[in-house]
Amino acid sequence: MTIADRIQSLRKSKGMSQEELADAVGVSRQAVSKWESEQATPDIDKVLIMSEVFGVTTDYILKGIEPVKTEEHKTMGDVVDQKILTKENGTRAKKILKWVLIGVGALVAIDLISMLIFFLVNGFST
Repeated sequence: MTIADRIQSLRKSKGMSQEELADAVGVSRQAVSKWESEQATPDIDKVLIMSEVFGVTTDYILKGIEPVKTEEHKTMGDVVDQKILTKENGTRAKKILKWVLIGVGALVAIDLISMLIFFLVNGFST
């Protein structure tokens, strides 16, 4: 599909005449006719206006590239949520954290007990 085809298709899908599109863009009806018959190509500023009138991107008008739907865009947060923070991984992380805290608590308890034994054996004097 050419630029001419896309302009004509977009115009018809909006139910606009060549005259209405010409008024919206600020050109003559003959200019729109020339665009649609591939006798001329619209200036970039006219393409920008048409993109707003038709509610499409300039890439679509110029190259036929369809915009990527927003649901397809993934941020790093989306990937983390989907791949890493699954319910199973969340449960596993909680279990690991619990055992790490138990281990740290045990080390602190052993240290306190050994310090108490040291002071009982050697006395509290300096």
